[in-house]
Amino acid sequence: MAENTPLNRSILRSRPVFALSVFYSIPILLPPLFVWMTGILAVPVAYICSRQGWSKEKGVTILAALLPAGILAFFTGRLPIFVALLPLAALGYSLFLSGQRKQSPAQAAACGLAVIAGCLTLCWLLYAQVTGTHPYQHLKAMIDAAIVSAGDMYRTSVDAPADMQAELDRVLESMRVVIPQILPAMLISILLVTVWMNQVLWNALLLKTDPDQAPWPPYSTWKLPEHLIWLPICAAACYIFGPGPWKIISLNALIISGVVYFFQGLAVFLHLLDRLKVPGYFRIILYGILVIQSYGLILLSLLGIGDIWFNLRPEPESREIP
Repeated sequence: MAENTPLNRSILRSRPVFALSVFYSIPILLPPLFVWMTGILAVPVAYICSRQGWSKEKGVTILAALLPAGILAFFTGRLPIFVALLPLAALGYSLFLSGQRKQSPAQAAACGLAVIAGCLTLCWLLYAQVTGTHPYQHLKAMIDAAIVSAGDMYRTSVDAPADMQAELDRVLESMRVVIPQILPAMLISILLVTVWMNQVLWNALLLKTDPDQAPWPPYSTWKLPEHLIWLPICAAACYIFGPGPWKIISLNALIISGVVYFFQGLAVFLHLLDRLKVPGYFRIILYGILVIQSYGLILLSLLGIGDIWFNLRPEPESREIP
């Protein structure tokens, strides 16, 4: 058997660098085909860190893996795509560190949210300095222009009656007012979903391949801290009884609360399917119904809130969730 020399160890350690470089280069080389990968690119960072058990050289190895992708993005003129991938690499490293510190899923998610939000804020500040435009205001202007353009396209392509045209105008005008008001909640929700998706996929992948390295039990056992229930309660009270400006703030808080408790509701739903031993093919049908139904997400959010009061998962191994 070949001796495990320092050279061999160096070659073995170069494999994760190569793997990460490939993962981060694919969306840069073929963005139309693999842009969907960008949302889950925290998973390979966290997974490779977990499997390799790096210590001092963790950050250096990640930087070495990102360097070829950055060079490739520079020479292909797709540097903005590479910059958009960097917060996900930071998120993956944050999740790995949270797992090493034995933090609960909720604590790990909070740290990951802070990391990715901080990285994106820094990117926005740099963008503002370079372009001289405010990114948030620019985003609102783009959304407003898209709504107006969609309305114009519909009017020119469909010969609708006058009353239908008037109703369309009212809907579009309402969207132009409401969407900017809830845009903060939409952006935070996107970050929450990104953190949750990467955290769940990373933990599930470790449970399948190396259970000893998995920081948490299966997702169906994760549970939110009970005191977090005051967020939707206070938001609902402010929305009903508060003055005008408070209604906008509370509406954003309600949307964020709905997303957070959707995570718990989905965990409860999976737990109930496991308890009832529902077969796989029937699960696929149920998942499809939840996605197709417009109230599916709301029902799962209510299920997550109900789990706080009715303890739908009484197992002692239940833990906290992102």
